Amino acid sequence: MPTIKLTKRKIDTLKPGPKDVFYWDAEIKGFGLKVTPKGKKTFLVQYRPGGRHTPTRKVFIGPYGKVTPHKARREATRFLGLVADGKDPALEKRQARQRAITDRLSDVVEEFLKKHAAKNRSVKEVERIFRHDVIPEWEKRSIHDIGKRDIIHLVEKIEGRGAPVMAKRLLAHLRKFFNWCVSRDYLQVSPCSGVATSYREKARHRVLTDDELVDIINAARQIGGIYGGIVQLLVYTAQRRAEVSELRWEELDLDQSLWTLPGERTKNGKPHFIHLSEQAMEVLKDIPKVGEFVFTTNGRTPFSGFSKAKRQLDELSTVSDWRLHDIRRTATTGIAHLGIPPHIADKVLNHQGGTISGVAAVYQRHDFLEERKTALDAWGNYVQSLLDETDRDNVVNIHEG
Repeated sequence: MPTIKLTKRKIDTLKPGPKDVFYWDAEIKGFGLKVTPKGKKTFLVQYRPGGRHTPTRKVFIGPYGKVTPHKARREATRFLGLVADGKDPALEKRQARQRAITDRLSDVVEEFLKKHAAKNRSVKEVERIFRHDVIPEWEKRSIHDIGKRDIIHLVEKIEGRGAPVMAKRLLAHLRKFFNWCVSRDYLQVSPCSGVATSYREKARHRVLTDDELVDIINAARQIGGIYGGIVQLLVYTAQRRAEVSELRWEELDLDQSLWTLPGERTKNGKPHFIHLSEQAMEVLKDIPKVGEFVFTTNGRTPFSGFSKAKRQLDELSTVSDWRLHDIRRTATTGIAHLGIPPHIADKVLNHQGGTISGVAAVYQRHDFLEERKTALDAWGNYVQSLLDETDRDNVVNIHEG
């Protein structure tokens, strides 16, 4: 490991690498600086509490910038003095932190939901899983008492009620929770380590046929209202369900036929600009403005009754074995069939990597706004042509009858 004198001048020259790098001070043994791949620099002390044959422990002093090298050096000397006196600063620090909170699972879960899961776009689903399946099972138990066998039992319990997909997702969220507990130093090891489910989700490849798409749009029109509008806007914009259903009026510039999706609502955290075709604009014109959200039944919260509405949509359309997300895949396929280049389709979908990657992606600052507009207009006109053709066929059938 690199050994240098940790001075401000030297620290400022240190560059991040592909993984964490530790630089150790040439004067004070055990005093060091951790540099992460993102360039974060943190002072620390490393020592062996029981002598040379015991595992090392680390105490992080603080981030460079907030903590000066002089102050970090002084704090490291103090820590190492405690070690020389037979004390264990890392253990004492951890015990003090643990004493400051309760280790009851329900309380730690609440902290997790507030501080970590709230950053997750699917926070409502995370919260539902913990409140419905996890807290009732272990509510009053300490997180220190929950072991691997408990995790396996709960996963098998969910699988046993015929919900293998939910069991897999439950395990994924439990893994994130207990990894978070480890990162907060509440636990040393996650009880989820090595636990797996037998279920393997299959990748979806469903693309709706033209006839199926027409049947779904006509069924959505028949349903009308908020849900009917959501389904149609999914077709004409090719965006994600949550992005459409949680659309706010403030995101729309109807004069410019433009929808600006803020970064906090996108999967990649980047703002996204969606052109609204003539067909998309027609859908929005029929939606009454009764609150902050475009698609709302109470004026306060976005639409949420997807399961019941989807069953009605399936009955009216007679299309089976499909999901709303298949509309996005269908639109992407349709745009490609219209001759739109793949990198433009990626921009329409707000895919960050896509067909332009590596150095080219870093230097590619062209947003292809006009090309995206052309793509969505072409797609909207194509779908409209399918609907018009169906209408003409229906008229002919009526006259023939």
